[in-house]
Formats: sequence, structure tokens, C-alpha cells
Amino acid sequence: MKEKLKSIKWEIMAVVLLLTLAVTGTMSFLLLSIQTKSITNEVELRGVSLTRNIANNIADFLLIKHELEAAKILKDAMKNRGIMYAMVVDGNNRILAHNDMTQVKKEYQPPGNKSGITPGKNTVYQAKNGGKIIEFTSAVIAKNKVKIGVVHTGVSHDVIQNALRKTYYSIMAVIVLAVILSVSGAFFLSTAITKPINILAEGAKIAGTGDLSHKIEIKKRNELGLLADTFNVMTEGLKKAQEAALERRALEKELEIAWQIQDALLPKTFPDMGKYEAAAFYKPAKEIGGDYYDVIPLGSGRFGIVMADVSGKGIPAALIMTMLSSVLNIEARAAADPVSVISRLNSGLQARISGSMFATVFYGVLDVSKNLIEMVSAGHHEMLIYRKKEAAVEAVCPKGAAIGILQGGDFETRLEKKAVSIKAGDKLLLFTDGISEARAKTGGRYGMERVEQSLRNYGKQRCSPMLDGLLSEVHQFTGGQEQSDDIAVLAIGRTV
Repeated sequence: MKEKLKSIKWEIMAVVLLLTLAVTGTMSFLLLSIQTKSITNEVELRGVSLTRNIANNIADFLLIKHELEAAKILKDAMKNRGIMYAMVVDGNNRILAHNDMTQVKKEYQPPGNKSGITPGKNTVYQAKNGGKIIEFTSAVIAKNKVKIGVVHTGVSHDVIQNALRKTYYSIMAVIVLAVILSVSGAFFLSTAITKPINILAEGAKIAGTGDLSHKIEIKKRNELGLLADTFNVMTEGLKKAQEAALERRALEKELEIAWQIQDALLPKTFPDMGKYEAAAFYKPAKEIGGDYYDVIPLGSGRFGIVMADVSGKGIPAALIMTMLSSVLNIEARAAADPVSVISRLNSGLQARISGSMFATVFYGVLDVSKNLIEMVSAGHHEMLIYRKKEAAVEAVCPKGAAIGILQGGDFETRLEKKAVSIKAGDKLLLFTDGISEARAKTGGRYGMERVEQSLRNYGKQRCSPMLDGLLSEVHQFTGGQEQSDDIAVLAIGRTV
């Protein structure tokens, strides 16, 4: 079951609310502490001042025993906020004057049990009615000499509590207002954050379904806007990569078809040549290449032997190779002389090959009844012959220009035809420069000398194992690294 998504909006609001409560709570505590000290000091200063004024004003009246005036002074003192009582007590603990005349001459009794002392060293009493009273005292001295008694004034502790209560209510109002404002601000802030995030999430879902053309529109010029722009750039890049991948797959499919067509042009089996056998190997450097070999039956025990190498690699070389194969098969059957065949091939391809491309072609006509091969070479390198009787290798390389470079008579006059007899056990080896120019990891080339040595090593064997031996040595020399050129090899051998 998919877990229900928790919105970050509520998390932001909760964090802001907790921070607001923590800050306002701390500030309120500090403010209340300061306010308590301030109000307590103010009440004490007022109580001390009032008590001293009473002592100063009442001293002379008590000295002359003017009780009515003394009582009036005490009653006037009672008009001050929070005053619970005001009296004068003599040295015998008897009340000399009181705001309540009925208390005069009675014994002074504290207003309650002592419960503490204020910072100003004034006594705090717990009254019988449950309240607290702060009592202030000041000596009554008449004429600066005679001590008549002590003024006792009681101030209700509620004065402090009432003032603190007002402060507390004000602080609570500020806290409530701060919470409302912070929650409202957090709501709008979180909405401003989560709305673009939800748009991004929805865009990601759409992109996940494969629609990479969808664009996310966030007009804010901040990190979220930058993220949206980056997302759009990413989807655009993915779209291009997807299109490139589709094009690559299509190209791979086309190359696969092209390889199948090209592979069909290269013989898998060879015509029956009586006492001669043939074997071949082909491997393009890319999916398709420009090397070509063939054994063309010409009738009357004659066979056209072909090895060609088109310059370049890939599709252009493969297209030229296809044209070369078609034209050569037609011309080989139309003319008996190898020189005529290659001249006509050059003429047929001249107009179709661009100036930057050419092809080298070795073409020979093998007459199995005469054990003779007549050959020409249009710029191709030598053909190697293994002589079984001598266990030696000889190279045959008729002169000639590559196909597509010269025209008409200039091309034909440069062609040299040679004829070579073939004895029992001899082998003919034709190949492209993918063999001789194969490179080792150190950069060295396999070279023609190694090809000749391999032919000496394996020439006594049949054509197929002889090619296997050659290819194995080439592979060992290159260390199995990717080849830089197409490889085509064709071996023709006389068995008896």
C-alpha cells in the first residue's frame, strides 16, 4: 500500500510556530522577570517615601498630643493606592495613632505571619485573609531629638500582582498576535514554496510517461525558477538523446540490412574447380566495408579470381564495392583478356567514383586445364605464391594504376599482364592491406615479411587451415585490439 504523502507545507508551518513560541516565550519570561523587579522596586520606593513623609508630618502633632490631626494625616495616607493601614506604635508596642481611631492605645499586632523579606529589606506578611502585605516602618522623631515611636504602613501585595497581571495580559496578546502573524506568514511562505514544487513533481511525472516535450512554467527568478529551467533543459537534452537513439537504431538497422546485402555478394561457397580448392575470410573494420573477393566461373574450366580494396570505410566504400562487384561480374563474362576486363571496369566506374575515392583490384583468370593464371593488378599489392616443391614463397605484382584515377587509354597502357604456372601443392594468396598493415599495441605493423613467413609455415596445409594459421598469427600480433582496416583474404590451391 502506498504511504500517504505528508506535505512539507505543514512541516514548515510547524517549525515556524515552534520557533515563534520559543522566541516569544523566552522574551516573555525575561520581560516578566524585569517587570517584576521594576514594579517591586517602584512599590517599595513609594512605600518607603510615604512612610517617611508620615513620620515627618505626624511627629510634632504626636508630641503635643494632637490626636485628631495625627489621625487626619494617617487617613490621608490611606487614600494612596494599595495602602491597607497606617499607624504609629510607641516603644511599649502600643498604638499611639491609627487611621482607625478605635485601634488607638491597643497593643500592636503584626498583620499576619512573616513570610519573607523584599529586596529593600521590608517584611512581607501572610495575612489571615490569604493575601500578602508589605509593611514599611520609619521612626517618628520630633524636633530632631525626641523619638516618639515608629510609623507602620501596610501595602497590599496585590498592587504588584495587579500590575504584573496587566503586563501578563499584554504579553499574552503580543504572543497571540505573533503566533497568528507567524502562522499566516508560514502558510503563505510554504504555499509559495510547495506550489512550484508540486508543478515540478507533476512535470517529472509527465516526463516519466515519455512526454519529453512538456515544459514547466515557473516565472519566479529564484532557486525554484532555476530548477525549473534546468529541468526543461534536461528534458530537452533527453528528447534530443532519445531522437538520436532512435536515429541510431534506424541507422543500425539500415547497416544491418546493408551488411546482409554485402554479405550476400561475397561467396560462402566456391564453384567446383576440379583439382583446385579455395578458402576465404572477410571482416570489415565497421559494420560494412569496402573489401571484395570472388571466384567467378567463366566456363571451359576458366575462373575469374578477384581481390579488391576500395579506399575508405563504411557505407561509401560498401556502395562502391557493390557497384564494382556488379560491373566486374558482367565484364568478366564478356571479355576473356584480364586487361580488357579491368579497362572496362575502370571506364564503367570512372563516372561513378568521386575524385577522392578509388579502388585497387587484382584480377586473374585461372585456367585449370593449363594450370595457368593470367593476371593484372590495378594498383593492388602483390599476390604471394607458395611453391611446395621448393618450400618457398614468391611475390607477383603486375604494374597498374588504381581504378578511378586515370581514364581510357592512359589507364589501359599502364596495365601489365603476367602469367604464372601452378604446380601441384602450390598455393595462391591474395589479401587486402588490412593484413599487412595490421598494427600491434606498440604501433608496429605486421608487414609483408610476416605474411610471407606465415605462408611458409602453413603453406603445406590445405587452404582453410592455412588461412586459420595466418589469421591466428595476425591476431596474436595485434593483441586482439580493434582493427583499423577491413580484412579480406582469398587462398587458391592446387591439390594434385
